[in-house]
Amino acid sequence: MAWTCITKTGEIEDIRQDRRKAEHVEKYMISEKAVYFEGKYLPISRIRNARIQPSFYYPNHSCGKGIPVFKIRLDYGEERPLVLMTERESNAERLVNKICTINLSVTAEKVTQNPAT
Repeated sequence: MAWTCITKTGEIEDIRQDRRKAEHVEKYMISEKAVYFEGKYLPISRIRNARIQPSFYYPNHSCGKGIPVFKIRLDYGEERPLVLMTERESNAERLVNKICTINLSVTAEKVTQNPAT
């Protein structure tokens, strides 16, 4: 599988080697250099801000009860931030903590208020 960098700069030279060292967190992978998702990756060095926020996921656009999830918003200097979704708050915190440990310039924020339903 060919992995595509979502930024204009910051591509990783040896992507295969980096992915082998990556840790799985739900459907995402995170290594010392990047966050991997859906055949794409975001270099951790490009991330500026990270925010965890509780939300709801409505499968098939149903108007019924939503599934509680946690959204991770990663701002990396482009027009639209990358938004990842996890089922567990502990996994969202684990991803953001690892990003902050690797890139010390990342500003992390956690919103504790549930969104309006």
